[in-house]
Parts: sequence; C-alpha cells; structure tokens
Amino acid sequence: MAFTYTILFGIMFADLGQGICLAIIGWLMWKLKKMAIGKILIPCGISASVFGTVFGSVFGFEHILDPLYKAVLGLDEKPIEVMKPSMTSSILLASAGIGLVLIIAAMLLNIYSCIKRHDYENGLFGSNGIAGLVFYSSLVFGLIGQLSGAFLMTRLYVIPLIILPLVLVYLREPLGRLAAGEEKWQPESWGEYLLQNFFELFEMLLSYLSNTMSFLRVGAFVLVHSGMMMAVFTLAGLKSGILYAVIIIVGNIIVMAMEALLVAIQVMRLEFYEMFSRYYKGDGRPYTPLNSMSKEKVFSERN
Repeated sequence: MAFTYTILFGIMFADLGQGICLAIIGWLMWKLKKMAIGKILIPCGISASVFGTVFGSVFGFEHILDPLYKAVLGLDEKPIEVMKPSMTSSILLASAGIGLVLIIAAMLLNIYSCIKRHDYENGLFGSNGIAGLVFYSSLVFGLIGQLSGAFLMTRLYVIPLIILPLVLVYLREPLGRLAAGEEKWQPESWGEYLLQNFFELFEMLLSYLSNTMSFLRVGAFVLVHSGMMMAVFTLAGLKSGILYAVIIIVGNIIVMAMEALLVAIQVMRLEFYEMFSRYYKGDGRPYTPLNSMSKEKVFSERN
C-alpha cells in the first residue's frame, strides 16, 4: 500500500512546484507538530514532483521546463501535453492499464494468502483466486487483441480461458471442499444454491468492470489539475501587474489544498475498494504480546 499509494498520488497530483511545497509542508508538520500525516505527505509530495516533471507542470506553468527537455532529451517541448485532445484518450487508457496491473497484483496476493492458510475454495476457485485471475486476465487481453487486430478470440481461446474459469467459480464451494479433502458435500437446497451462485457470478462480472473503470479517475485527475490551473491563469490574465501575481499565488494555494484533499481521498478509495477488498481478511486472531506483568502472572500461577 505504501508503494502504490505514493505512486498513484504522485500521478494524480503531478506538479513539480506544488509537490515540493507539499513535501516541505509535510516535513514541517512532522518535525514541529509531530503529526504522523506529515510523514505521509513527504513521499507523496516527492512523487508528485517526479510526475510533475514528467508532465512538465510547475505551479501550473506548462512549458517552463521546455529548456530542460531540450537539453536532456533533445525535444523542443515537453513530451506529454496533457490538455491536447489527442492525448486525453491515451492518458485514460494508461489509467485503465494501471488499474489492470494493480487488480491482478491484488489477486495474486489473495491467491498466496489463501493457499498459505489452506483456503483452497477461495484461493483456487474464488472470484479473486486462480480461476478468477485466469478469467479476468484472459478476457481483458483477449479484448485488447481483438480490438487491436493482433489476434482473434477463437473457441480454442474462449472455452478453456473464459468459460471454464467461470464454471469453476460457479462451483467453487463443492470444488473447494473436494480440494481440501473433505467428505462429499451437498447444499440444503440445490435450487437455492444454484440461484444464489448465479447472482454472485453476475455480481462478480460487474465488479470486474466497475473496478477496472474506477481507475480512470487516475487519468481524470491529471486532466483536472491542468484544467483548474488553466482556469487560474485565465482569471489572472484579466489583470496585470501585482494583481496578476496575487491571483496566481492564491490560485495555486487553493488548487493545492483542494487537490491534496481530493487526491488523498480518491487514492484511499482505490486502495480500499479495488485492492484491499480482493485479498484482505479481517477474521484473524489479535496479536497480544507477553509483557513483563503477564510473564510474572503466568509464573505465579504456575508456582
């Protein structure tokens, strides 16, 4: 979570100048006020600075780093022009790609965790187990290949990689008990069991779609940042002199405060709903370490 949260925050907040300010504010909150959130803002601000350099944004100035790109990369201007219409679709597709990678990573974590605790039903046949992973990845890459013309989704592809995993997920409970070596199992009512699993399978398909599309907000916030700063510069352009500078400064402060709050919330939402829900289990037993008092109590009871 520490790694993915920092990366996603940096992409969505991307601005070199504002990122540096955010890191400094976080450092001051940590050092002066001992606020734990300050330690979180430091790496998030650094990440935002890195991606701000990639996108070429410094306090909303979109072309101030062009000399750097020319000196280092030999380019006349920044490589990624966020507000260019042709770039919008690429940014959103890249966001969906990030979501695809993170969802698959969450599934792999779930498979490892389930197998480690001998939960074969969810690890092998669950919607976030091996069967669900094969279905999701095969469907996504199959659609990409179909739309790009790289290959066709033939019956030899669809039946073993898409239909069969769905059947395994549908029958996960009896198959899981069989894999665990338990005795023959049957539900109290086959009709109720089949109907319930049908709706759970339908819900699983909807969750795959909604979870993947939810990552489009990563690219959307890249566009939102440029749009908000464009609005600030449009207002500043109506004035001149000292008023122009005041509007730019105040606008940057407002945008930075709003974006820091919104991005932090949205990334937390992605972490919790799109990733945590796939592998996290809260039904373990609490860790209660022995301290000196409990040790003395144990020894006294034994004696």
